[in-house]
Amino acid sequence: MTRTVASKGAKLPDARKAAGNTAKLINANREAFFDASLGRVLRDAPWLDKRMVMDRIAAYHKEALSRIPPAAKYPEAAPWVEYVLTYEKELKRLTNLADSDMGVVMSLGNYLMFRGYKDGARPKLNRVEKCRNVFAPNTDQGPIWIKNVDDPPTYWKPEPRMPRRQPLAKWMWSKSCLVDGVGSGLHIDDEPDEIFPLPVVQMWGYYADDTPGMVQFMRRYSKYWGGANELIMDRQNRSMAVEKCSRNFMEVFKPDPKCGFSHVSGMACRDPKSPQGKYQKARRDEYRALYNLPDDGPDSAFWKFCDAGESMLVDRMRKLGPKPKFDDICKLFITPYPGGLCKGGYYCHPSLKGGEYTLATKASLIAKKRDLRWQRSRDCKVWPEKPEICDFT
Repeated sequence: MTRTVASKGAKLPDARKAAGNTAKLINANREAFFDASLGRVLRDAPWLDKRMVMDRIAAYHKEALSRIPPAAKYPEAAPWVEYVLTYEKELKRLTNLADSDMGVVMSLGNYLMFRGYKDGARPKLNRVEKCRNVFAPNTDQGPIWIKNVDDPPTYWKPEPRMPRRQPLAKWMWSKSCLVDGVGSGLHIDDEPDEIFPLPVVQMWGYYADDTPGMVQFMRRYSKYWGGANELIMDRQNRSMAVEKCSRNFMEVFKPDPKCGFSHVSGMACRDPKSPQGKYQKARRDEYRALYNLPDDGPDSAFWKFCDAGESMLVDRMRKLGPKPKFDDICKLFITPYPGGLCKGGYYCHPSLKGGEYTLATKASLIAKKRDLRWQRSRDCKVWPEKPEICDFT
């Protein structure tokens, strides 16, 4: 998940321009665009009537747009409501899509999570565990940030090689505050009252420019976002971790009390006894019962694998102590699983069609203004022995 950079007070994005970009994707190949979303759902659940599903998505989307956030509770939301409404109007003009198609484009994911999966729109079981992030402020190289990017290799294309040097203005860490996330979602989530499609992830950086402010803003708009665990870091080396697999819960964690690092893991709740941890398990159990999935099946194996990755990250980081070596942290992230966190096609269950891959490891030596990156080859068979290095001046 791409880094979010705080830029408090910046001008809001152009809704018409954003709609134009989406319209180009849709108009280039409408059949492929909708096949990749609604088509997948209908293939997974061939017993569903397409017309009925589209009508329900359209009804949900219309209802969501009508639930305008109350101004007294969400004073920053007004211009973003206008942004969403303008975006939808412009996108519809540029594509001439029917209301039901607009619902698929803008509300399919939320509809499925809140209502569709409960109605029998069974998703694929080939879930992929997502990413790890660590911010360690007290290493032998000063404060560092490091991330493993874990994703399906289906459409993987390595990024162009980094230049050896770049202007400091292009460095993400030259900004006041960063948020970097990992995926953490649920098939089924209870529908909150606030379902207007407010782009909260875009809003963060416009209204907060330090870690305490970012946590406060995220908490106030908690019902409008979810499906991710976020690591927040600011220029004062203050960090917090936010876990939010659900729209209905939010857990905030301070840095590790003994070693000082903050972290987030994909598809995991670090405290299974917390309200969110209990909720996550309950919704997973509900999903398995709904589709009669066995306790030893791929869905259960997937979640156990995610929890094991979270435990490994924390245990290994704590063993490195309160002032770890940067090289040792990198070694943890790039060593092949199960010796380390770098996955090269691991199957957590034989029934799954695709293995788990770490596609890239990215790191920043913040005091030295230096970025490092390891990238897997396009065919995913080769992991580099040495990283690319870019210094910002």
